[in-house]
Amino acid sequence: MANNAAQLIIGDSHTNSDLYYATRFVVGIPVIYLNVDGEKVLLVNNLEYGRAGDEAKVDSLLSTTPYEEKLRELGRPPSMAALLDLFLQERGIKRLLVPASFPLGYAERLREFGYEFEVSPDPFIPERIIKTPEEIASIVEVQGYAEEAMGIAAELLRSADIRDGYLWGGDTQITSEIVRVEMQRFLLEKSCEASAIIVAGGDQGADPHHRGSGPLPAHETIIIDVFPHSTTNLYWGDMTRTFVRGDPTNAVKKIYQTVLQAQEAAFALIRNGTPGNEVHEAVVGHFKECGYENGELNGKKTGFIHSTGHGLGLDIHELPRVGRQTEPLLANQLVTVEPGLYYPGTGSVRIEDLVVVTTDGCRNLNRFPKELQL
Repeated sequence: MANNAAQLIIGDSHTNSDLYYATRFVVGIPVIYLNVDGEKVLLVNNLEYGRAGDEAKVDSLLSTTPYEEKLRELGRPPSMAALLDLFLQERGIKRLLVPASFPLGYAERLREFGYEFEVSPDPFIPERIIKTPEEIASIVEVQGYAEEAMGIAAELLRSADIRDGYLWGGDTQITSEIVRVEMQRFLLEKSCEASAIIVAGGDQGADPHHRGSGPLPAHETIIIDVFPHSTTNLYWGDMTRTFVRGDPTNAVKKIYQTVLQAQEAAFALIRNGTPGNEVHEAVVGHFKECGYENGELNGKKTGFIHSTGHGLGLDIHELPRVGRQTEPLLANQLVTVEPGLYYPGTGSVRIEDLVVVTTDGCRNLNRFPKELQL
């Protein structure tokens, strides 16, 4: 962007993680953030002005009220785009750098006012891709809660009775919903949201994003994937384990060991400078060497049908990717490592840990056991 250009975000920090990263201000209504030649400017209404003065990490905090009053004097409706127009006129700014997700309605209105736009490639704020020690500490905290919630789920399964091929707790049949609610109850006590926990038993687990529903089977794989979002520090955690309550088949035992070995192979490669695709290709190669090819059964993809991992921070999925992308991993990035094999009618397994990339390897943030049979 040329001189007199401004980096612009319009949104709230619950749905726009760039806004929170830039300001460290938790706000549930749309506000205006600009970076003007290195000066961080935040425009909020009077309802949020006092709190923003205490909490927002910006250089200049402005109330929108004077701009709204001036718009009324000019006979212009006091819209977000119109008051931003007044501010930009004061600063002599005509060009704006916005994220790819910038709201179209605001963009069209600002274009009518004569502003030029440039869309930034992801990440909009490049510093986000490398985590600070404070960010890593926040993620470690949330990941710890994820592990405790997984422990609650594992104990529910371990203590269950097996009757007629299903799991029971006394006179109550254990369902995906029961396990999910118990995990969610704990996480809510830790100020974490986790509305989409996966508890997928049997063939439901063959669809990696099936949330799971109904009675949980004995002697079959149950995939549990928990990814809590802190409502206090706004960072995410993410982990997956696969369990069998009862007696797994030999085929399932072999799949589990193969996935576990693939994860170890990925760990061995992850370090500063390693391209993400090299890690992914090592996992794919291991599965092929062990005889697990990708295919299709009754309209469902089978085998290893997703990437090896993804970045995590203020978003559950963010850069970098551990898949087909060739960009190198960098020290102090956080990535999941989650190989999986999915075979309806046989069994499905996914094991996921979260690691910090270091200069000479990676540091696993998970300590939860990897045991198939409960």
